[in-house]
Amino acid sequence: MNLVTGGTGLVGMHLISTLLKKGEPVRVMHRANSNLGPVKAYLKHALKSEMQPEWVVGELSDVGAIEDAMEGAHTVFHAAALVSFHPKDRDALYDVNVHGTANMVNLALAEGVKKFVYISSVASLGRKDELEPVDETTEWKDGPELTHYSRSKHMAEREVWRGHEEGLDVVIVNPGIILGIGDFSRSSAEVFQQLDKGMPFYPPGANGFVAVEDVTDACFNLLENGPLNERFLLVGAHMSLEMFFQKVAKSIGKEAPTKPASPFLMGLVWRLSKFVEFFTRKRGFITKEGVRNAQKKYAYDSSKLLTQTSFTYRDLDEVIKETGAYYMGQKEG
Repeated sequence: MNLVTGGTGLVGMHLISTLLKKGEPVRVMHRANSNLGPVKAYLKHALKSEMQPEWVVGELSDVGAIEDAMEGAHTVFHAAALVSFHPKDRDALYDVNVHGTANMVNLALAEGVKKFVYISSVASLGRKDELEPVDETTEWKDGPELTHYSRSKHMAEREVWRGHEEGLDVVIVNPGIILGIGDFSRSSAEVFQQLDKGMPFYPPGANGFVAVEDVTDACFNLLENGPLNERFLLVGAHMSLEMFFQKVAKSIGKEAPTKPASPFLMGLVWRLSKFVEFFTRKRGFITKEGVRNAQKKYAYDSSKLLTQTSFTYRDLDEVIKETGAYYMGQKEG
């Protein structure tokens, strides 16, 4: 049995699809209030059948639920995480990402799980000066420029390394911004929805991107062929956010934003968002941490995976085009 957490997320739904295609038994732990609609729709699209995994309800804070979900599992794919830059989610980030991962590791050790796959993030890696490539060996240094999401993922990864020291074989991948078909109301897939509504400005930053299929393929490649008990950074290509928005807009037949957002304007926008949030009590889409991240230019060296395995990355232009076509099909359907 394979246990997947975070199955309603971008990586999770593709892990489920791949496992089902392989004919593997799959159990998916999800929260009671999870929206299973997008993942079930994607599985029907990807598998061309009504095949579904075994769905079980459980929270990462509920040790009993995790123990039940993990019964009989030989491999755990821990993809569940909270991704947020909102100040109100600060405590939840550590509860879900750190304490939740610690619970998963502890139960995996207790239940005799053979292999533990952790979907980490480039956010958990150390940082260098702008455009100086970061790799798996970059030293971690905390500082005021780091987000609480980054800190929580770094601390969560340390829990997985602790599990390895206590006898668990682990696979850790650190993807950049993940692109692909998913729930278009959340994560990076939300960009398609936002550009569909119209965005006049683009942020000045740049980042590393990777196809979601490359994330899942890397996990299975490492599980089956090794090496285990190492971390692997996953970035298929770098591009500016301006270029990324242009490609996404083209894939859904919309106008791309043409005006660069100055630091002053971006600062004004997050403050306005905070002001509106205060009076409407509705969570703002733009936050101070998110704006700060969108202005930075990140670079990564992901050659380790390529030199130690036979892995190759997908063409991100094709990935964006396919994702846009799926988004439009869902919208029109």
